[in-house]
Amino acid sequence: MSDLFTASSSVVTLHSLVIQLAREIDAPQLLPSAFYDLSRYLPSQLMEGHMSPDGTHHALDTDDLCRVLRGKEHAARYFSTFVVTSVEGRPPSQLCLNRNETDPMARRACYMAFEAITFELIRDVNGMVCNRNSDPLFSIAEALAMQTREDQPGVENKAAYRACEACRMEFGVAVDAAREDFWRQLPSWFESEVKNWG
Repeated sequence: MSDLFTASSSVVTLHSLVIQLAREIDAPQLLPSAFYDLSRYLPSQLMEGHMSPDGTHHALDTDDLCRVLRGKEHAARYFSTFVVTSVEGRPPSQLCLNRNETDPMARRACYMAFEAITFELIRDVNGMVCNRNSDPLFSIAEALAMQTREDQPGVENKAAYRACEACRMEFGVAVDAAREDFWRQLPSWFESEVKNWG
């Protein structure tokens, strides 16, 4: 556990140096992604900083620490809203291939697939309690990957809780839109002014 914490501290140090450099060379376009990457770590890891071999202590200053924590909160809210509005209770597509199934379980297959995704996403977010890093942008993409992982081309894939192709394609559009919107909002979440971000 201490090795993981030390590695995380080194990453925090690296990012704090990137933030400092971005400000020194007037490259504000580097700030949102650096702050976002930092926001994936636990607050205790962010506050600890890192002692370099030469005895220098590297840590975020108070303003940047608060900026990261506020941005982390915005990202978490966005992710939870995505889960509630785009995944949980998601109705099947109008073109759902299972709509006309006679077996009630087969007819509900796509609905159950999205409920399984909801469960997995919530379980992943709760992983922070177990000291796992949180990455909402990755988790949004993972929501779709859960439905396409291990597909075999030209073969009907009968994995448990798999939505039909029409429902997955429609969901893929929602996932792509959410990720683009998420990325577009990073500068405002992390209080960074960046022209032409995106």
